[in-house]
Amino acid sequence: MKIWRICSWTLLLVFWGAYARLAQAQETMRVAIPLFPTAAFPLLVAQDRGVFRAEGLTVEPIRINSAPTTYQALISGDVHAAAGAPTGLLPSHAQGADVIAVGSWDNLVPYVWVTKEKIGDIRELRGKKIGVNRAGSKPWLIVQVLLQDAGLDAVKDLTLLQMGGGSQERIGALMRGGIDATLADVMFEPLMKKRGFHVLRGKPTPFMNAPIAVKRSFASGQRATLKKFVKAYAEATRYIIDNRDGTMRPLTQMLNTNDAEVLDFAYQYLHANSEASLYPPEDAVRNLIRMSGYMDKKLASIAVNRVMDLSLLDELGTKRYQRVPR
Repeated sequence: MKIWRICSWTLLLVFWGAYARLAQAQETMRVAIPLFPTAAFPLLVAQDRGVFRAEGLTVEPIRINSAPTTYQALISGDVHAAAGAPTGLLPSHAQGADVIAVGSWDNLVPYVWVTKEKIGDIRELRGKKIGVNRAGSKPWLIVQVLLQDAGLDAVKDLTLLQMGGGSQERIGALMRGGIDATLADVMFEPLMKKRGFHVLRGKPTPFMNAPIAVKRSFASGQRATLKKFVKAYAEATRYIIDNRDGTMRPLTQMLNTNDAEVLDFAYQYLHANSEASLYPPEDAVRNLIRMSGYMDKKLASIAVNRVMDLSLLDELGTKRYQRVPR
């Protein structure tokens, strides 16, 4: 009996020692993500699949409702990184902060037009009331560019009504009749059609929608930690492309629905647009810079290498995940 007790205590001490070493080995990263985190979905998958944990990371996602608040938290050090908040990247430079993007998995405009009346062209929105997010937000910037490309003046040709919140709030205003149209997250397309609204998809527009942003000082001072995070992020994005069934649980949780049609639509969109190499196309980066110029004309002249550093991707060799050009 005494020998059994000694063996039991020995095993218990070994277990606790191993557990303590594992706990010490885990590094923590706080990462800001959007309130509706479609643009940070690989992070949710990596959490669900234990990919961060396998890299020795504990990642704490912090949901924040706006890009300005996200980058305030990043600059102050309240979070270590931001995922999926593109429109605060360049303005942070105007404030004197050295913030860079180290990769992006989604590089297309992620919105569709939702309207009460069926239209076949954006120009038919002339004279209508359009719901947008706050000035400087991602939907606001994209609306400016899409209207300009269609030959419409955002001030003279229609009425832009700014409202807080995200796609859900703008859709709510549309349903109440307060606006005639809005840009909404593409994930809402099946739901809007079911409710009798009309959806207009424009041509796919390159746009760095989902950058992983960090302060340059963090990228240099905590490079090993950031490298683990980026590696896990790329692996989770690759998992989204290759494993539909395994992607369903975090997708169901994010969308808060079990509707098979909605989930299938969402997965097909993610599958088609995910870029697991995390290398954003040049035109997607240029369009982000161009759109940022609507907030501050000086931002339109910022050089790409001031806001992008893809050296971690080069070190990780993520180009092996690159898909055949679509």
